[in-house]
Amino acid sequence: RTARSDAAMCFFCPDTPPDKVQALGKGGLGTRGQANEHMLGHANDPHQFAIGMKHVCQAEPGCCILSGIGAPCGFTACWARKAVLEKYEQNGLDDFVCFQRYIPKCCCIDFTNQCPGGTCGLILEGCCCPIFSLSIARIHMMDRKNLRPDPCDYQLIHCSNALQCLSCIVSIVAIFVEELEEIAQIIDLIADLFTCSVAGCMGAQVHHEIKNDANGIVYVDVVEGVPINDTPGSPPVVTAYATRVDGAPLSDEMAR
Repeated sequence: RTARSDAAMCFFCPDTPPDKVQALGKGGLGTRGQANEHMLGHANDPHQFAIGMKHVCQAEPGCCILSGIGAPCGFTACWARKAVLEKYEQNGLDDFVCFQRYIPKCCCIDFTNQCPGGTCGLILEGCCCPIFSLSIARIHMMDRKNLRPDPCDYQLIHCSNALQCLSCIVSIVAIFVEELEEIAQIIDLIADLFTCSVAGCMGAQVHHEIKNDANGIVYVDVVEGVPINDTPGSPPVVTAYATRVDGAPLSDEMAR
């Protein structure tokens, strides 16, 4: 599929990362901004996912559908957070902390020290912030394996955010213009369905990466100038393996 068709698929959203994440208010970046800024920091990482989000629905169709269905209730986020912790952390679920310390103190709540090692905390996070918690699981995996997003990731995320903003604006206008109420509901439904589809792709990508690492951590190198995972089903270029040993880091990089 060409780059033009990929852009059209996502309403002509750019396939490049933003230069920076804009600050909001006097307190700096909001919670979503903090997570987006962290993902932006992976733009030049040396490794890539075993498969990009634009092809994961072909590789993992069942998981993609189930992840999309379970996303609004938090089921996908709870599974993803638990699976990433158990695969890439030395102590598994015991290393859980609210938002995995990617979100700093906000108002009077210090997220970096909330619910450490607690299953109840994981369930609460996944159910209260289902899409955001799923994003945290994916960013956590990117951190542990030094993975960079592929260009379609930015298109999907840009398009999802644009639809949610449009839905919010039209819903506000519909408060004063009754004729727009039905249109606002339709746009809201489209935005939510698109967000769920992106969440489905995220969940399937996390599942595929963990499955790919079943017999040892596999690092797939990024070759500059070559499209990332442009051919569905093509074998990845493996550059290194690291076998998990209980009580020991997965690799020198992951011990950081």
